[in-house]
Amino acid sequence: MQFRGSILKKTREEQGHKQYFFARLTGISQSHLSKIENGKTVPTLPELIIISNILERQLGHFVC
Repeated sequence: MQFRGSILKKTREEQGHKQYFFARLTGISQSHLSKIENGKTVPTLPELIIISNILERQLGHFVC
């Protein structure tokens, strides 16, 4: 299984969250969030849990 940042970005945008605002909600820096969404880095498990909770998605939603 592999984390898919593109799914995170799509889900975030579908819910109307701007990247800057979403970064503030999660406590993740905007630059780090950008790297996650562009597949340059993978979120830690605690980061992924926060992201999943805010977007109201299960952890498996972001992996394939």
